[in-house]
Amino acid sequence: MNLKESIKKFAYELGADLVGFGNIDRCKHAPIMMSPQGLFPGSKTVIVMGLHHPDACIELGGEKHPQEIGPYSVQYLMNSRLDELSYKMATFIENQGYGAVPICSSNIWRYNQYKELDAVFAPDVSHIYMAVVAGLADMGYNGLALTLEYGARNRFITIVTDAEIEPDPLIEPGTICDKCMLCRKHCPSQALSKEIDGDKVLQIEDKEYRFANKNLWRCAWGEHFDLDLDLELPEKVTEEVIIDFVEKYGVRSGEMGQCLKFCVPKKIRTFDKSYSKTPMRKYGISWDENLESRAVNDKLINDCYAKGIEHVVIQSAESLKAKGIDVDSMLPGTKTAISLIRIHSKNKDNKREQLTSGGFNAGADYHIDSVCYDLTKDIEAYGFRSLMTLAAAGSHHNYKEALTVNRKIAKDIFKDTDFEYSINTVFTRKTLPERSLNLADNQLLVPEKYNRKSTLTGIIKDYAKEVGVDLCGVASAERIAAITEQLKPHFDGEKYLNASDKSHRFKLYDPVVTEETRKVFVAEDYMPEAKSVIVIGLRYHQKVLEFATKPPAEAVGPYSFQTYVTQWQGNLMASKIVQKLKHLGYKAVMTNDLMGLGSAIASPRGFVEDLFSNRFAAVASGLGFLAESGRVVSEEFGTRQRFIAIVTDAELKVDDMVGQVPELCENYEKFCIKSCPTSAMTSDKITFECGGVSFSFNNRDINRCDWSKRYAIAGDCGFKYLGSPLDEVPDAEINAETLASALKKHDPIKKYRPVACEPCMIECPYS
Repeated sequence: MNLKESIKKFAYELGADLVGFGNIDRCKHAPIMMSPQGLFPGSKTVIVMGLHHPDACIELGGEKHPQEIGPYSVQYLMNSRLDELSYKMATFIENQGYGAVPICSSNIWRYNQYKELDAVFAPDVSHIYMAVVAGLADMGYNGLALTLEYGARNRFITIVTDAEIEPDPLIEPGTICDKCMLCRKHCPSQALSKEIDGDKVLQIEDKEYRFANKNLWRCAWGEHFDLDLDLELPEKVTEEVIIDFVEKYGVRSGEMGQCLKFCVPKKIRTFDKSYSKTPMRKYGISWDENLESRAVNDKLINDCYAKGIEHVVIQSAESLKAKGIDVDSMLPGTKTAISLIRIHSKNKDNKREQLTSGGFNAGADYHIDSVCYDLTKDIEAYGFRSLMTLAAAGSHHNYKEALTVNRKIAKDIFKDTDFEYSINTVFTRKTLPERSLNLADNQLLVPEKYNRKSTLTGIIKDYAKEVGVDLCGVASAERIAAITEQLKPHFDGEKYLNASDKSHRFKLYDPVVTEETRKVFVAEDYMPEAKSVIVIGLRYHQKVLEFATKPPAEAVGPYSFQTYVTQWQGNLMASKIVQKLKHLGYKAVMTNDLMGLGSAIASPRGFVEDLFSNRFAAVASGLGFLAESGRVVSEEFGTRQRFIAIVTDAELKVDDMVGQVPELCENYEKFCIKSCPTSAMTSDKITFECGGVSFSFNNRDINRCDWSKRYAIAGDCGFKYLGSPLDEVPDAEINAETLASALKKHDPIKKYRPVACEPCMIECPYS
């Protein structure tokens, strides 16, 4: 199988609905700062993958009002799935020996003109345009990428690579959009009828793709800025108008874009106004359940189990109606509700429960939602409309519109139990046989008497690799305790500043700064009977670091993407390993910062632990040695990885520690110290010993480090590359007043999605 077919195969295995390829020459007309070749000089190909919105989620979303999005919340999950596809495909390509720069799904933009890039809301690369470049789509009048299969009901993701792959044929301009203008008619902010400045032209080879040149500030009124669409919009919408209206009227909620909701190409367009006011997508299949094999339903459910779901509960609409649960309110004509479940073990002795449960629950919830999404599409492929919704997602972690029907179903299933669980439900017009909750579904996979130490360790490491982990090592709880005792004199009781923002995300920063005291933790603080600590690592992709912030694109987005995608993908993988240990008869707790010695990094996806978190646990598990900067250096990736720890009462075989002198720190100039914009890296040495191996690293001033990378105040730590005007370096000791004063200077719009890179990381020769 050649590389192109291998990539296609892997993409479809990941869940992609569409895969296309374009060569870099097709992008030669793109502004260099918003182009694949600008991000990755020497690149030759763009790989574009697409995901399809389940039709019922679009047709029934936003029906009452565009800002009551309902099942359109699936798009939040799709953003996370696209990020997962992007990250994993880049890893796949790296493993084939090529360079790759994966791009995030959304929400990292240059809101205003940046240097010579005369554009607003400019992403590093437009996935919409790249879908056309890769031969997957035509441009619609509304500025969306329209495919033959799904119209506008797709979202796309792009990976840029130096692998040379044959491009796919382009779709001829104007062959999919028939200018029905339903998008213009139903746009609540009139973004497709007011402030239109002629056509935009996407030039690819000798083809011109034309679409409306709309005012993106008007377009983003409800969808991005959450302003009430029932307000009377002014004749001209600008950034200043947005800020003024947020101040005067506050916000309502996110919008379901009506241009997408009403856009179905003529060939696949039909209507059923009793069901939805929007067009419906015609299906290419008509399925007769009376003639189907029993294997059809078996395979649908078995696939959920194969993806790690513990329990599948299936109830008919009639059964639920008898319990007072009306599933027709979710999807008219529902025949079946399929609930996917993971059950979690309680750990009352975990002293860090408030900090560990968030990452685990995020991973477990994403796992459930993601398999629900696959199931929804799989049933839809048989010609049955199906629907899911969700309460939160990686891209919209504060979304909370959990629907009453979902809550009622969950409450009914667990009414006679006392479990913690993750659950979501798929509603479908297909009939499936009922299936109740059977708590015996997941007995031990390996009887206890066969769980010899080496065998059990092998099982866990093999499973870690299966779920996508790049690195996996094991330390004993004793090793963690030994290192902790030596580090306590340096870190226990250390004072640091913690800042939060009281104001709305599109208003001026209103900081609350408190002084916190650091406490150093051991494995037993998570579990008194802890015996082992499993540490998993996920890579940062090499070409991302090589070109981060560098001309010609000067892009920081791909680096910021790596910071958060490795965290939540790591949470997902770690939550699955915790579940695996539970099935094997052991307890486990995952943590993003076992010893409590990490901090955070600015991210458009909320709180994200930095790469200093879990560094000592990684060293204790034999995954690498320490550079002078205090970063872990692994044989495989240098300093380019994030670590997540799992504390367990399973007695596992520990790995040998790596005793190696950081030669590059000795032979090269102190790039980590010289590149730090706030001079956070000191020359003070901290040393410790474990397992007969000695380690030494430079200490950091945590408040100076956080000033730049956590709070994005010093421009050279990345935020200036997105156009942030705030660029201050503290000239004296940082205190609560100086930090608060600086934070108040953040731009009210840009502050909502901050980004950071770390010059000490980018410039490190081990990177």
